[in-house]
Order: sequence, then C-alpha cells, then structure tokens
Amino acid sequence: TSQIGGHGSKKGQFNFPRGLVFNNNQLLYVVDAWNYRVQVFQHDNTFAFSFGIRGSGPGQFHLPDRIAIDYNNNVLVTDKDANCIHLFSHSGQFIQTINCHSPCAITVSSTGHLITGHQGDDNKIRVWSPTHQVIKQFGKKGTKQGEFVGIAGISMNSTGTIYVVEENNKRLQVI
Repeated sequence: TSQIGGHGSKKGQFNFPRGLVFNNNQLLYVVDAWNYRVQVFQHDNTFAFSFGIRGSGPGQFHLPDRIAIDYNNNVLVTDKDANCIHLFSHSGQFIQTINCHSPCAITVSSTGHLITGHQGDDNKIRVWSPTHQVIKQFGKKGTKQGEFVGIAGISMNSTGTIYVVEENNKRLQVI
C-alpha cells in the first residue's frame, strides 16, 4: 500500500478530500473541498497540477464535493452550497456553470448523459442530456422506494440501472 499526500494546503496535501475519479488518460482527479480546489495526479501518484479557488464567480468553489468525467474528457465538479456544477476542461480551464439545486452526487452514463442527485428541499435524481439540459427527474423527500434523504453517491451500470446511496435512509436504492 501507499499514500498520496497528507493534511495541509500545499501541492499534494488535502483538507477534507471528497470525490475522486480517473479520466481516460489515467489522471486521478481529487476534490480537495476545504482547500477549494481539484488536485490532479499522474498514474504514478505524483502531483500533476491543481485548479480552482474559493469564491462565487465562474469556476470558483464555495464547497466542491463530487466529481465526474464526461464523454469529452471534461471534468464536472458539484458545488452543493453554490447550487451548481462547474464544468472544466481536462486541464482545468473553466468552461461553464450548470445551475441546479444542491447537487451532491454525479455520474456520467456510457451515452454521455449526466445523472445527478440533489439534497435539501429537492431530494431528486435528474438525468441531463449531453448538452446539459434536464430531460428527466424523479423522486422527492421521504423514506419510501423512489424517495430520497441524504443522497451521497450515484452510479449507473451498463444496462442503465441507477444506484443511489443515501446516508440518512441508510440504504442503497436500485432504480
């Protein structure tokens, strides 16, 4: 076993690491929430670069949380407290802000659709087109099947089945 980084704010150090994902070039992207950045590491675990700063402007983070890579190798970072998803190029250049309520989970399907989970008053799952338009949404706050509280993770398998992790309901829903 080995370790990448430790606690701190220097390159390769973390202060509340959250989501992580590999891109198709085997770069590892890690959300470093309380340092308000994404850190990127080479396949040999050496630091490559980072991007992001604290703020409320385009591409700036209020509290980055989860991360995904889209079919164009772009990086999507949820910012629940800022009510948006930030879209960056694979090299960390800001592209676009996608406004949405309290995004707390994100994945990308094999067809390029985004699937997001939302907390707070929303408690919904949204399916987005590859051009970032909502095409379907479902769910509400609750404890029954198809209802959500405390969405913490989301994924989709190759057949289109969506898996949702809920912290507060202490379960994994299969949709």
